[in-house]
Amino acid sequence: MLVQILINGLILAGSYALVAVGLTLIFGVMRMVNFAEGQSVMIGAFVAFMVAPYTGYLISIGVAMIFNAGLGIIIERTAFRPFRGAELNGLIASMGLSIILINLAEIIWGTVPLSFDTPFNDISVTIGTVGVSVQRLIVIGASVLLLGALWWLVEYSRLGRQFRAVSEDPEIAAAMGIDVNKISRASVVIGSSLAAAAGALSGPVNLLSPQLGQTEMLNAFAAIILGGFGNVNGTILGALFIGMVQSVASVYISNSYSMSIAFGLLLVTLIFFPRGLVPERLEENV
Repeated sequence: MLVQILINGLILAGSYALVAVGLTLIFGVMRMVNFAEGQSVMIGAFVAFMVAPYTGYLISIGVAMIFNAGLGIIIERTAFRPFRGAELNGLIASMGLSIILINLAEIIWGTVPLSFDTPFNDISVTIGTVGVSVQRLIVIGASVLLLGALWWLVEYSRLGRQFRAVSEDPEIAAAMGIDVNKISRASVVIGSSLAAAAGALSGPVNLLSPQLGQTEMLNAFAAIILGGFGNVNGTILGALFIGMVQSVASVYISNSYSMSIAFGLLLVTLIFFPRGLVPERLEENV
């Protein structure tokens, strides 16, 4: 039972963390919230679903990420760049874009939930006394790999240093020769690509519908609040907390109440730790 709880918790945490760190990256660089991130999860899942029969499942994940990179460019150019300095307008624009994406998905794929089957769903390995599908292990492994790659990118790469510079002061960054528009676009592209990966990874263990991604979005916000806005490491910790609490609650109480219990604990946690589990420190933020 403990192994099953741990695996389910890691699957949930991985999906939430991929969405949450994308949101954190965008907010850290642009000080804007991308409400279309949940729809990026949904689009990524459907793109992988469409191309997997031709490319194979694993390659379809990369295809979904590339497709959403293009979507991220469109989102940054239409919903964010025109409203830089007017965060509320950008927020409303991204909310409108999320509705448009849902309606487009309903037109293209319909409103009836679809099943995303992969060969890895039919292969299982035994961990202790529990049989676990390889698909679920792929979700965990790929999530860890992508999060580790993002952590390295932010901490050690030239692009990561530019992210931090623009986050701290975009005007000074521009005066130092950094292309603020380019860095802002890169943050949205990376965020959208990570959301696509979350959708492509979790799609085979869920049903696909135009509403897919809304739960991930809500829990990602909770993880961000727990971890501190702009703090990538704290966001991952917050996602792990939310995922594990929901996994334990679904087993010992009821799956129907797992989200309510997790958000109840979120409120209690914030009463005692109002700045989140990891207090925000500027030098750790993107």
